[in-house]
Amino acid sequence: MSKEKKLIRTIGLMLTILLFAGCNMPRPGSTPIPPSPTEALPELPTAVRSDTMEASPVAPTPVEATAVVEPTDAGPSPVPDTPTPVPPSPTAPPPAGGVSLNCDGTYQRVRITDGGASGKTISVDNWDGSAWVNVWNVFGGDPMVRQIEDSAGYYPFGDCQKLVIVPIRYAGSGAILELGIHVWNGAGLTQVYFNDGTHGSWSKVGDNIIFEESLYLYGEPNCCPCNRQTLQHTWDGTAFIQTGSAITPTYSGTPPPICVP
Repeated sequence: MSKEKKLIRTIGLMLTILLFAGCNMPRPGSTPIPPSPTEALPELPTAVRSDTMEASPVAPTPVEATAVVEPTDAGPSPVPDTPTPVPPSPTAPPPAGGVSLNCDGTYQRVRITDGGASGKTISVDNWDGSAWVNVWNVFGGDPMVRQIEDSAGYYPFGDCQKLVIVPIRYAGSGAILELGIHVWNGAGLTQVYFNDGTHGSWSKVGDNIIFEESLYLYGEPNCCPCNRQTLQHTWDGTAFIQTGSAITPTYSGTPPPICVP
């Protein structure tokens, strides 16, 4: 090979090297980007079985998502309703034999005692918190003259009240009946009804007192009245108001001579 060809070949080889080096040289003002390192994957913990000593991967515990409540513009919080008042506890049970005549938290006891030849007595006792205190009595007296009847006692009226009724029968052909009714006043009893009549009888229907008696108009004999009178009184919570009356003949058809004026 001639010297000229060797020189040309050498120059070409040097240009090739310079061109290759120029392509790999960083350009002015540029920052070389390092190659991205290979990211290492996290190693999973392993659980080792004691019997086989073989390792098995343990899956990571999942994390439960927590709901996030976004605030809303729903206006002011509602105001709760006013609570309903709680009724008071019921009154303590009464002592043995006690009853509240006016449902006022106090207790009374109504009793009838038979004194034999001295007659019967109806009494009302008031409970003072530790003992019964006698506050009211009606004495029948000599039973050959008058007698408190067995129907005496307290009876319910209205929503809660209990009134004490005392019927007293007089002996003799007239068999007069006195009927008194009494209300508890907080310290004793106050009479709110009284009626009397020959051959009298009484009954209670609801809040009504029905009183019947023989009515003598023309001087007829005591044994044989010509008419019966019926009166009805109704309890209004404070007093008895007359709400009915009737007169019924004791005969039918033509009146007997004793019943004619």
